[in-house]
Amino acid sequence: MPMDKPSKYRVLLSKDALEDIKETKKYILTTFRYREYADDFSEKIKKAINKLNVFPTGYESTGYVIEGLEIYFKPYSTYLIFFVIENHTVTVIRVLKDRMYWQSIIMKMQKINR
Repeated sequence: MPMDKPSKYRVLLSKDALEDIKETKKYILTTFRYREYADDFSEKIKKAINKLNVFPTGYESTGYVIEGLEIYFKPYSTYLIFFVIENHTVTVIRVLKDRMYWQSIIMKMQKINR
């Protein structure tokens, strides 16, 4: 009996998530003045995000809801990737440092900045 291939989800980044990545890269460049590390961060976080295209519901829920959608998170290195799932689309809503008080940031979100 053949196994079905897992269905692939479309992965999108919200404006807030893109800004989070851009700000982290900028912080690395200005603080450490190390372009290779900044580029490496950007590349690796995007690869981790793209891996959400398979089985995104396998990650833990935050217990928070935005626009009627449950918010999940995926740990990656010292960052947390927050996302929602709607139909077969995963939308990354924030990418935050794990030391940040992320609950407060997520609770204050009123809508997904698409």
